[in-house]
Amino acid sequence: MKKGFKIVAAAVISLTAAFALSWVLTLGVPAKANGYERHVLGAEDFLHTEGVNIVNTKGEVIALRGTNAGGWLVYERWMNPFDTTGQQTIRRILAERFGAEVRDELIAVYEDAYWQEQDFDNCAEMGMSLIRLPFNIFNLCGDGDELLPNAFDRLDWFVENCRVRGIYVMLDLHGAFGSQNGEHHSGIINDGRQLYYNEENRAKTTALWQEIAKHYRGNPAVAGYDLLNEPDNDTHKTGEVQWDYFDELYDAVREVDPDHIIIMESCWTTADLPSPLRYGWKNVVYQYHHYIREIFDDETKMNWATMGMTYITRINDALRGVPSFVGEFSFFELKGSWETALKTWNRVGFGWTTWTYKVTGESSSWGIYNHTPETVYLQTDTAEEIRAKWSKVGYEYAHESEYYEIIKSFL
Repeated sequence: MKKGFKIVAAAVISLTAAFALSWVLTLGVPAKANGYERHVLGAEDFLHTEGVNIVNTKGEVIALRGTNAGGWLVYERWMNPFDTTGQQTIRRILAERFGAEVRDELIAVYEDAYWQEQDFDNCAEMGMSLIRLPFNIFNLCGDGDELLPNAFDRLDWFVENCRVRGIYVMLDLHGAFGSQNGEHHSGIINDGRQLYYNEENRAKTTALWQEIAKHYRGNPAVAGYDLLNEPDNDTHKTGEVQWDYFDELYDAVREVDPDHIIIMESCWTTADLPSPLRYGWKNVVYQYHHYIREIFDDETKMNWATMGMTYITRINDALRGVPSFVGEFSFFELKGSWETALKTWNRVGFGWTTWTYKVTGESSSWGIYNHTPETVYLQTDTAEEIRAKWSKVGYEYAHESEYYEIIKSFL
């Protein structure tokens, strides 16, 4: 008994040290939760790429399919109960009116209500294996340049709740210092040139990714690091300027974390990403976002065999051995297109995450769940009114959209 205990103890210590975790790993323990079978992610579930596949440490191919947690830590006016665009602007208005402390308390009310443990159960019950988690610099650094003392609290809570339900998390930097695209969904609205052409913002974003990679090094629930969401600039495409900066970020992450998958995004076509051989990138995934309904529009009698497969062929031709992932997409109100595209992506082995889990609206195709929260008028609502409105954005006020069953059937 003592000898057996020592062997087990030694194994646990070795695993923990090897993966540089500050918590004890649970190794693939099956459990029941709300009627669904779940697999708690452990060391054997750590992911890496192998050819065009994503596999675990046992060499099993893992199909990553799910949704985005958009609207929780990153705000877009059309899908969130705000009357103002841009996270930087929202934060500034609240601070000017109520002070930074009250602002942060109000934002915490919103974030606590918007995503709760029931939402993880909802995703697990649908059969998701992945949630892409958009976040930005404000979540980790507030209004400054350095990490907040509690910078990783919400991300850690999210990752751990996914881990115990057998769901991987893709960490998506949706808004970098200076903004990688200048769009409102990055949190900062500008000309799109304030990251790649600004050495200070480049350095701060690179340092931030190093801190993120150090924090999650060895965590098997983290599927990978999505370096920059939709990294275009004033040219509205991804090119050599972004490729070179991807390489800078890649090297910085690899200095502290040699093992996690790194994801590079295209804006918007397959031609907008280089061969990984050009930079010597390894263990990487290429990501695409799809918002062009015509490619899969079988409902308007487009030629699926020509349009749909040409799209997939272009991606495959550009991969040169790299796995492909569709990180955001919508087929709007075209239910036949949802079915055709998801069926095809599953067949050819593309991973995917819908945009997004929950949106404002009664029957919006953009959300797996819909809700209709009251709009917050940032310039005129009192703090008490904002607090009351933002406390009612949780799952108990939402309902399944009419696209729920379609998406679930392909998970």
